[in-house]
Amino acid sequence: MAPATPRTTGDALRSTLRRHIRRAAGREANPLSRHSDVRRSRIAIALTLALVVALALAMLTALDVLRIDQRQARYEGQHRHRTIATTVEAAVPDAPGARTGTGGFHAQAVWQFPPATRGGGPVAVAAAAAAGTEVAVWVDDHGHPASAPLPATEVVTRAVLAGAGVMAVLSGAAFTVYLFGRRVIDRAASAAWEKEWGSVEPRWSGRPRHHPGLGDR
Repeated sequence: MAPATPRTTGDALRSTLRRHIRRAAGREANPLSRHSDVRRSRIAIALTLALVVALALAMLTALDVLRIDQRQARYEGQHRHRTIATTVEAAVPDAPGARTGTGGFHAQAVWQFPPATRGGGPVAVAAAAAAGTEVAVWVDDHGHPASAPLPATEVVTRAVLAGAGVMAVLSGAAFTVYLFGRRVIDRAASAAWEKEWGSVEPRWSGRPRHHPGLGDR
């Protein structure tokens, strides 16, 4: 059997959706179609619409986050500056829970930014860094320590994760409602089938119908 191609899979999905639409609208030419089948088709269409809306909202969220982060990245690119700092002491380990240093060691250092303005503070260094080691650091317009500008890869990643998160939450909620609705429909269909079978089976099998509560005569 040949594997299904994306085109054949898409055709099958479109055919299934059209069948559900006809059935939900009561236009399916199938004498065996039951009311429960119509309800199943309607809830399937509702799920499809919910997923389309979820996808649209996820894309809008991703684009919104992308636009905000791009604006932030442009601002930081204009107001964050890379300069060279010189350590004035040897490296020491970071204290537990300290925010200074990301490599496990830091040292006090000084730098000149803005020009002719002296700044200083702790900077992340290697374990063997001695006094006089030059380290590249980021500072703001006033020469205060700052984080690096938001990189383009992180901007895109954050937008994708935001969109994926919205899609996951909304589609998960849609599928939960769909499964609950299907369970309700299936239970109602089973109860209706048992009731109809209780009426038809005695005539079909020729056995007398049992009436609860009546004694034998």
